[in-house]
Amino acid sequence: MATQSISFITWNVNGLKEKKAHKFQELQNSDVVFLQETHIGEGDKHIIEDLQKEWHVFYTKFTSYSKGTAILVRKRLDFECISDEKDNCGAYVVLKCKLEGQLYTLVSVYNHHTDVKILEKLSRYLQSMTTGLLVIGGDFNTVFNPFIDKDNSKGVTDSSNHIKLRCCVNKFVKSLQLVDAWRRKNPVKQEYTFHSQVASRLDYFFVPEECMWRVRSCEIRDSEMRDHRPVYLEINNVPTTLFQKDAQIQLMLNLKIKDLLTDETGSTLGQESSHAVSEVDIVSAVQSLQVSDTPRPDGIPVSFYKDNIQDLIPYIKMLYDRIHRGAFNCSEKHFNKTVKSPHDDSQHFFNVDYLIIATILARRLDDFLESKGLGPKKSASVMITSKTFCTQIRLSCIKDEIEEQKRSNPTLYHDFLIVKNLLRDAPEAETESAEASAERDKLLDQGCPLTPVLITLALKCFASAMSALTGCLKQNDILVFKQSVILCIQPEDLEKVITAVKSRDKEVYDTVELFRGNVNGEQLKCLENESEEEASDKCLKMGEGNWVFDECDFLSIINEEEDISMESDGRQIMYAVVTLQDSDEVMVAPSHWLSPDKKQSYWPPFRSPEKCTEAVQKRLKPETGGKPWEKLNISFHKEHGTFDKAIEAKKEIEEQKEKWPFLAGLPGILKRQKLESNQAMLQPLPPVPIPSTPRMPANDKEELLHMLRDIKSTVQKNSDMLKKLLKDNTASEVPSSSSLSTEDVKTSLSLPLRTFEDVERIERELNTASSRKKYIKYLSGLGGFGPKDVIKNIMQHVLTDDLAKEFNWLGRGDKRPLSKLILADVIRKAALKRNVTVVNCETEIKKYLSYKADRLGRKRPREQGGLGPEIFNVASSSLMDNQPKKGIHWNLLDD
Repeated sequence: MATQSISFITWNVNGLKEKKAHKFQELQNSDVVFLQETHIGEGDKHIIEDLQKEWHVFYTKFTSYSKGTAILVRKRLDFECISDEKDNCGAYVVLKCKLEGQLYTLVSVYNHHTDVKILEKLSRYLQSMTTGLLVIGGDFNTVFNPFIDKDNSKGVTDSSNHIKLRCCVNKFVKSLQLVDAWRRKNPVKQEYTFHSQVASRLDYFFVPEECMWRVRSCEIRDSEMRDHRPVYLEINNVPTTLFQKDAQIQLMLNLKIKDLLTDETGSTLGQESSHAVSEVDIVSAVQSLQVSDTPRPDGIPVSFYKDNIQDLIPYIKMLYDRIHRGAFNCSEKHFNKTVKSPHDDSQHFFNVDYLIIATILARRLDDFLESKGLGPKKSASVMITSKTFCTQIRLSCIKDEIEEQKRSNPTLYHDFLIVKNLLRDAPEAETESAEASAERDKLLDQGCPLTPVLITLALKCFASAMSALTGCLKQNDILVFKQSVILCIQPEDLEKVITAVKSRDKEVYDTVELFRGNVNGEQLKCLENESEEEASDKCLKMGEGNWVFDECDFLSIINEEEDISMESDGRQIMYAVVTLQDSDEVMVAPSHWLSPDKKQSYWPPFRSPEKCTEAVQKRLKPETGGKPWEKLNISFHKEHGTFDKAIEAKKEIEEQKEKWPFLAGLPGILKRQKLESNQAMLQPLPPVPIPSTPRMPANDKEELLHMLRDIKSTVQKNSDMLKKLLKDNTASEVPSSSSLSTEDVKTSLSLPLRTFEDVERIERELNTASSRKKYIKYLSGLGGFGPKDVIKNIMQHVLTDDLAKEFNWLGRGDKRPLSKLILADVIRKAALKRNVTVVNCETEIKKYLSYKADRLGRKRPREQGGLGPEIFNVASSSLMDNQPKKGIHWNLLDD
């Protein structure tokens, strides 16, 4: 007896050579496994031999350490291999087979971030070679919806490469009419499969739209392995449907054509209207349909259309033309008749000729709806989605959209009219009036290509109505994704919009607040994404650090209250005030011209100042004829919500520079950083001579002296507070790990590690939860003030200097990768207990390992200096020991 369901797993294992036994164990509950990043090369035959004890193994061999895919089928299944196809670059494996008597085409994909054409090649192959149920699983290295498929709490935007990959994956999905199975089952849930600096959902299972009824469940599961989490899929394994024989198919098709030819219009096959469908659209739609065991009302399978497409094109063209002209009533002719799945009442199966026309129309509407290349903004965001995937809609809900297209896009308007004819009518009510009958509900059936795009269109129309109702949204603030719409709202308008949406949704839509926006450059709230540790870290940054200022911020100290009032309205940041370093000119630039680190900015190549100003004011895309503009080095000052406010800030900075010209030429005065706890107090710096400058007027001189004394007083208070904090901190300065004695470390924990054998031993020990908990507790108790000091204390207790020099974070060159050890996870969790985020922890570990050789030569005492009444010295406690110390010596009392 055939198995009623088959369980699949797709997992990026990040190499099968390490922790092999543990990874094999995680696969035990699955029947079929798709693996990515196997890293299998010519010399790894032993790994395959171990797998072949329990699995049929189909895999790629590739030299790169970042690639490799495999499909494993458990030997206990009734399995028959028909054929397998492997990419010579390790990107995919395609297996056509029988599982428990049913036909399947299984595909394991690793879409490397540098591959932009591999999916196009794979799509062409699958369009013509798929048999049975198509199941695709893999790591696609991008997200579909950056608002909900990525943790945006850290404010990291998508790179251009990710956006390019997203376009490739979207095109791949459309070409085969695939569904993201996890998202369809979890329309509003936010879970991630990849955890690094930014958590994202990069791993997917795809099945054809018509076959979604066979998906029993799809879920992302936890794993003790870091980075990628596995995705599980359970498929109903039901018997195939017998198709009609070729003679019966031909007879049925002849009857359809004859019925079309005997229409009262008397049209013939050779006539076409001005809105005739093209052969390219027809062939593309046919190729996108899957050859599966789907039953059809007329019994004609997809394979017949694919094999005879050239002969059937005239028939499809004429059918489309009749429907377009209203000469063919789909309901009366039973053209939109369906067969319900015997296993799922919500699934409907249509005739192939209906699917071809519906696919063509769905693609046109989808191209019209889709928001391209857009990602999270700094404003608040709200997602609206349909509560049920298949529902009844009244055409009145998209009537305004149809009328709008009648005026602006007549071709698309005609497509809407065909859609209206194609959809099935809802059952007529016994007491239905003539007016209600004319505006009859239409049925959106799961399995119809038009259903997803019409749901999205209804959501867009609903969002547009909310925009008109509240007056808080513009059309470009409404972003459209697959079966969901994102509203980008100014923080102060959020409650008003939410109230309006919930009062009008009539329990048809789900509304989810994703993000409450930024005010004064700080994130108000990021729902469901911000952990307690991250919130604690944010509070520490805002309230406890000793903040100092760099050269770009010096003038903003004077006008600090005014700057805060300018940004307190919460409006989205649009413009930045910068100084061009080559010319020392203060300028205004659109914020999106700036690099992420705000050290460079695109600049227009126009000779005309008026044209440059126009480019800035209109926030033009920084390119001419598709070629990006040159980037200039800048010093960043401030960001503002409007062009006028940015111009005002620019004038103020220019006035201050004119008033005190010597400030412009100074090196960086101070560096804005959190104070490192391993220095007990602020260390004064040796004076740096000031270039000769014009003598200041007495009043200005007195004003500046007064200001500097205030700053000095503030620094002194910070120093006193720091002394007290360090005095209270029980953790003392940790000596070099190379000099640690066994008495300094609990002998039961066997630290520090001195050899690679010690590392292997502790990895075995850390396989148990109790051991990990013990080490986390000990390491988190070592203390420290700030990320650098916490990590330094931990690393010096964990690794001797000699052993630390043999590691780096990713294992590049001849070093070993610390990131792949369970020990690294323990360090992260210990640091988290000291309010050090995962990102900061990994950054400090990388620095510690990178500069280990330098650190050994820099164990020397530091000279102390004083703060004289006529000399103002400011020191940054976080300067690296081997850097020349910078300072400022202003003798303001000398005539």
